[in-house]
Parts: sequence; C-alpha cells; structure tokens
Amino acid sequence: MSDFGPVLRGFRKAAGLSRERLADVSGVSVEGIKLLETGRRRHPRPATLKLLGDGLALSEVERAELVAAGARTKAGAEVPRQLPDDLADFSGRERQVAALVRAFAAGEKRPGVVMTSAIAGMGGIGKTALAVHVAHRLADRYPDGQLYLNLRGFGPGRPLTVEEALGRLTQSLGLRGPDDPHDVDEAASRYRSALAGRRVLVLLDNAVSAAQVAPLLPGASTCGVLITSRRTLSSLPGVARVALEVLPDQEALEMLATMVGAARVAEDRASALSIVRLCGGLPLALRIAGARLADEPSWSLADLNGRLDSDRRRLDELSIADLDVRAGIEFSLSAAAERDARAVGAFRLLGLHEGEELDLRVAAAVLDLSVPEADHCLERLVDLHLLESPAPQRYRMHDLIRSFVDETTAELTDEAARDAARLRVLRLYLAMTWRSRTLWFVTPMTDDWSEPGWTADVPESSLEELHVWLDEEIDEIIAAIRRAATGPPEEQAMAVRIVVGLMPYLHARRRYSDGVALGAIALAAAQSFRDPRATALVAFDLAQHCGAAGRYPLAAEHMTTALAVPATVKYEEMAAEGQVFLGEYLAELGRYEEAIASADRGIAGAVRLGDLAVEADGRVILGIIAGRQGRPSARDHEFERAVELVHKVGDANARRWVLGTVGTAYRESGRFDESLALFEECRTTALAAGDTFGVAEAVEDLGRTEFARGHLDRAEQHLTSALEMVRGTWQSEARVREHLARVLQAMGRPAEAAAQLSSAQDLAARHGVTRVEELRSNV
Repeated sequence: MSDFGPVLRGFRKAAGLSRERLADVSGVSVEGIKLLETGRRRHPRPATLKLLGDGLALSEVERAELVAAGARTKAGAEVPRQLPDDLADFSGRERQVAALVRAFAAGEKRPGVVMTSAIAGMGGIGKTALAVHVAHRLADRYPDGQLYLNLRGFGPGRPLTVEEALGRLTQSLGLRGPDDPHDVDEAASRYRSALAGRRVLVLLDNAVSAAQVAPLLPGASTCGVLITSRRTLSSLPGVARVALEVLPDQEALEMLATMVGAARVAEDRASALSIVRLCGGLPLALRIAGARLADEPSWSLADLNGRLDSDRRRLDELSIADLDVRAGIEFSLSAAAERDARAVGAFRLLGLHEGEELDLRVAAAVLDLSVPEADHCLERLVDLHLLESPAPQRYRMHDLIRSFVDETTAELTDEAARDAARLRVLRLYLAMTWRSRTLWFVTPMTDDWSEPGWTADVPESSLEELHVWLDEEIDEIIAAIRRAATGPPEEQAMAVRIVVGLMPYLHARRRYSDGVALGAIALAAAQSFRDPRATALVAFDLAQHCGAAGRYPLAAEHMTTALAVPATVKYEEMAAEGQVFLGEYLAELGRYEEAIASADRGIAGAVRLGDLAVEADGRVILGIIAGRQGRPSARDHEFERAVELVHKVGDANARRWVLGTVGTAYRESGRFDESLALFEECRTTALAAGDTFGVAEAVEDLGRTEFARGHLDRAEQHLTSALEMVRGTWQSEARVREHLARVLQAMGRPAEAAAQLSSAQDLAARHGVTRVEELRSNV
C-alpha cells in the first residue's frame, strides 16, 4: 500500500473534518475520499490533489507532502503518468465517452477479466483524442499508473515491432529487459508479472493489427486497456469495440466554435455549417479548418468556405503544418500495402464509380474483377475504415476519401479505361433489369427485340430477389441512365435498353414519376436512332406510366406514337392492348367518341385473339364512359361482363385492375356494398400474389369507400394500415395522406388532419409536383 491514505487521513483529522465535511468543502465525493484513505485508490490525479489541498487549507509545504505521497509506491518508485494532455478544446462524443466509462466501471465487477476496449475508425476521426480524454476520466480508477504507447501503426515510419513495444512498456515500469531482446515470450511474461496485482491503465494508440497488440495486453484483471486503430481488430477476443463515425452537424459546429470563437461562428452560421459539411464532419479536417481560420484572422468563414467548395482543391486546402487529410489517407494505404496490395490497388481505382453508394456487383464491374475478388478487396477496405458498409454487399465512402480516390483514379487511368468501366456497369444494369422483366412481363415484341446475351451473366435469381436488388440500386441506375443519355451512341443505346427493362419494375413499385422521366429520355434517344421497335416499346411503356401518374394528355400522345409505328401492327396483342389504353386516356380527357372507337378496336382485337384480360379492360373503359354519359344500364352491362371475363383470367394484376376500377365506379355511384366486396376481392388477390403494393391500394380503397358511406372509424383504420404499407413510395404515400386528412377532418381532429396534409404537400413539393393548392383545397 502507498502511504497516501494515512497522509490524507492525518491531514483531515488535524483539520477536524469528517469525510462528509471534507467532501462538502473540497468537491471530492465522500466515496472518493474513502477509497483514497483506505488505499483502494492510491494515486489521485493532480486536479484531485488540488481540490483536497484547498479543502484542507494546507500550506505549501503540506501540499507538497500530499503530492509526494500520491506519487510514491510501496517501493518508492515513481508511478508512470504517461498520458498525453487532454485536448483543451475537446468537444462532442458525449455518448461514446459515457459508454466507455460505463464499460470500464462494469469491468471492475468481473473478476479475472481484463477490461479492454478498442476504438476504431478512419484516419482523422478522432480516435486518439477520444481515448486520451476517456483515459483522463478513468485515471483515478488506476492509481498505480497510466502507460501510453504510440504503436505507429499508421503514419510516417514503420510500425513498432512487438519486441520494441514490450521493451518500451517494461522500461516504463522500471524493469530490466530479458537477456535476449528478441525473446518476446520472456519479455511479455516480465511485463505481465510487473502488472499483476496493480491497477494500471494501458493506452495502446495507433495499432496496426491484432497480432501487434495481443502480446501487450496485461494478464491482471486489475488493469484496463484502451486501444485505438484504423482496423477493426476483430480477432482480439473479449474486447468492447467502439466504431467512431463522423461528428453530427451540431457537434462539429461546437468543435469549430471552440477553435475560432463562438461569436465568429454565430455571425455567419450558414458558412460555418457549410464548412462543417465540406469537411464531412471529420475532426481532423475540422481541426485544420479551424487552424487555418485562426492563422488567417482576415479571412471570413465565407472565404474559407469558398476555398473548400471545390472538389479539386479541397484536399489541398485541408493541410496545415503536420495536419494533412490526404497524408492521413496515404498512411492507411501504406500500412496496408504489403498485406493487402490488391485491395489498395482496387481502392485507388474506385473513382471509376460515378455513383454515391457502391453495390458489390457494381464494384466487380467497375474494377473488372469477379464478384468474390471484389468482395475480398472491399471487405479489407472496410476493415481499414476506408469504406463503410451500411448494408450487406453495399459500400460508401466519406466525401474526402472520395476526393482522394478521384485524384488517384485520374492519375492511374485514361479516358478509354473510364469509358470501359462505365460500359461494364451499364451492361450489368442491362442484365439485371432485363432478367427481372423476362421473369414477369415478356411480350412477343420485347422477346424479338432483346438479345439472349443481355442476361447471360446474371446468376439464377427469383423475381423477388431481383426486385430487392433493384430497390437498393435504383437511384444509382437512374443516375447512370441520365449520364448515358448524354454520352456516346453506344451508351445512349444501352440507356434505351435499360429503361425498357426497368419499366415493369418501376410500375410494380409505383415509381410512376421516374417512369415518366426515364421514358421521355429513352424515347428521344430511340427516335434519334430511328429504331422503330425501340420507339414503339418505349412509347408504349411511357404512356402507361403517364396514365398512372394522371398525365393523360401525354399518355394519349405517347400511346398514339406507339400505335403509329408500323411494327406494332404486327404484334396484334400489343396493338389491341394499346387501343384499350388509349381509350382510357381519351375518356379521362372527355373525348368520349374517340375513346369508344379506340376501346372498340381493342376489344375486337382481343376477341379475335381470345385475350380475355384485354377484352375485360376494354369493357371497363366502355362502362366508365357509359356511366359518365348517363347510360346506367349500358354501364352495368359492361361492368358485369368485364368482371365475368376477368374471373376466368389467371393474371392477378389484370384481375385487380378490373375489379378495382369497377369498385371505384360503384363507390362513386353510391353502391357501397358492391364496391367493398370488389375491393376485398382485390385485397385477397393481391395478398395471394405477394403484391404488397396491390394489397395497400385495395386497403386504401376500402378506407375511401368506408369514408364515403360515413363509417369514419373503419375508414381511419384502413387508411392508417395502407399508409404503413406505402411509406417510401412518395406518390402513393401522398395520396393516402390526403385521404386520411379528409377522414380526420370529418372526425373533428383538425390538427391531425393538418399534419397529414402538410406531409402530403411536402412529399409533392419535394418531387417537383405543384399540387400544393390542390391538396390544400381537399381538406
């Protein structure tokens, strides 16, 4: 035992203070004083010594005696106090600090277990700053000393060997090294023996691998270990891991304010926020930005923001003295070069990918590797925290790392290599979209137009698996199509093919606005190539998306274009279906005579072909027109015939459309029971087919029908259920929220109604749909 406890107790008794009274006057807790006096904590921090000295009103001589007692062990050796200074401007990370402190507190209750925590993250994320800050918080728990060792895993020079690291640690403990300096086992044994029974905190900073760290771990459960590394060190057993991410905006702003002054940030918060985001919330980048502003007092925040707001210059600007973001990334790559040379090479070429997130299959196409090879490389990069993996087989990189790989890729590739990578990705998108189309919606014309080689390299997958993949990748595919549409002819042709392959998926996912936008791009390209079948296919699908989006003039125009292509006439089923669709769009435009003529042509073709689904669709159109013209008997006759026909059809989508359309007409005419029966049949049909969106639309229609007949509770229940099913599909979600707002308003809940309406308006505005006034008038 050290003699600090008796010395403290003697001064307290001489002052006539109880532990409770000393706690009151010093600010040190009663429990802390008790632990120090009993020797369970033997070496308080300097801050604690000062508080106790002030509370006891000690003289300078007495303070010196107290300090000296706190620094002596039983043998009289100095206690190692090697922690670097805590950062004066350390800010943020409250959640991580609290979690680490809790973990070490819990570790004290586990006899025989060395409490070890590893902090991992990309270079510049603030691992060392966090570890040092936490170590200072924990120092009182480890009165026999705190060891610090920079293992130099990532940085200039080579990493410390295990022999070198053990030599420095044993020297810090006042031990003589083994006779053979290369005898790692002997050195590790002496190191662990020296720590046995002592309460020492060991901070191992900047580790390169688990193999470097494992021999440095104490064997005594009284000790604690903090490790930092750019690697995950997943092979170390029993380690509590903390993965650091970038700072959220508010914490990053607070960090910037501690360096440049809160007033300076407050007077131009917009520029400060932009700087934070251009630095990607990376503490190293923020520290450099703050240092540059401090060095250049004449610069405004807007000046620095302007200098950072250039992808080509940003890394150049984020460098000052020995702080350099680009160098930090290079250190990670240098440390990995020997063991992960292939992954490092792949990383330097990732600038070939033009999107935001990176799918594993896309990465394989970009890098011209097999999928297993790409998987190995990307996972090694995740381990180095050069990539993040937000979901299985999906990757993304920090904006500053993206700037770095753009530089390296530009240095290592020429335009031909970049064009080739782009085409490989487009071929992958073509393969995946066309495989999904062939599994669901093949027509004679698409079969004749497409080529077997388009899907040759796609592994066997179900339609559901392909749709799940498309769900993850769709935004990247859309961006790639837009880029290809302005590229060379070969890329434009690929864009047309991908759009045709993608259209059924977009319809299934109710992404009609995307279908309209992409269809317009593809149609312009197909017409420029003078490819009549491509023109007909794109115009045909585009018309359907326009119709589903309620853009009937465009729908009629594009379907007319598709039907005017001579090649379409050759495909009688497509021509008959197109005439029925055109009839629907013309009916919505009030051009009833033209609509009847078009629907009749479609029905005649369907009867000739024996296509019951298309005939049923045509009769629904005729029934709708008859109802609007005040001919109820003709309407009912056509509807009944359509329902009769569609019940003989195995196609769930065809059945749902007919039953749903007739159900809507019945609702509008007050035939609520018949309407509900048809919508319930739509729901069960969609449920049996595994069509979540179809179920949602049927439930939505049930809610609208219950509302129409005044059953508000049931209407709310149905519409709330539908809303849960369509979240994330903005058009469907906006529509359901509109209807739910009407129900809530009728139920006397105006605040809830306004909230739903506001959400619907936001969704519409976010996607460029100017329906705000129309939405507002609905409630």
